[in-house]
Amino acid sequence: MRVILADDHSIIRAALRAVVVDIDATAEIVETGSFDALEATLADFDRRPANLVVLDLRMPGYRGQDQIQAIVERVAPCPVAIFSMSEDPEEMRALLGLGVRAFIPKSTEHPVLGGVLRIVLAGGTYVPPVLGFGGGGAPVAPPVTEVLRSVPSAAGSGASRAALPPAVAGLTRRQREVMDLLAEGLSNAEICERMGLNLSTVKAHVSGVLRALGVDSRTQAALRIREVLGRR
Repeated sequence: MRVILADDHSIIRAALRAVVVDIDATAEIVETGSFDALEATLADFDRRPANLVVLDLRMPGYRGQDQIQAIVERVAPCPVAIFSMSEDPEEMRALLGLGVRAFIPKSTEHPVLGGVLRIVLAGGTYVPPVLGFGGGGAPVAPPVTEVLRSVPSAAGSGASRAALPPAVAGLTRRQREVMDLLAEGLSNAEICERMGLNLSTVKAHVSGVLRALGVDSRTQAALRIREVLGRR
């Protein structure tokens, strides 16, 4: 397992490292202390992918939520977890809506933090109790319907998303958009044009969608998407 930890305080990185080692004593851990350093590390991500990225929001070089979205899309389908001093519910909702798989306040107790990271590594999503899920700080993956009701999705589909299987509900916002376009029968080139993405990024998103759906081809994916979304 390879994990990237990004925080500008070495004591926080040390604490996160200890949690990761508790999960997997053989884990390769990469530490960075700023967004510039993180983005330099991610430049080699295709050759050296990771299983998890944990990052602080208020590191040097932070330029806003668009930057977080770009990181989420860059590393997909690798999950991104935010570990932050912020406990602003609106900020949490906004970042979860961009495809972040967990928003973990730094006030979280050490045993709970380990549970949250295990959930994310297993493909789940963690929504802080302040948003109304779980209880007593328990690291739970909320029901799919609750996650999708609370987190805005640019991909649309409204209530039909409540029927999605958990693996699909865990896709990033961009992956869900690609999933919708696959259901329309669009080619990779057409998806590139529609979404303004490059071909390698679209291919990565398509691969993530196929894995989530448990299918091997675009045709099977289109049929499966229509089935779970109740489309004809």
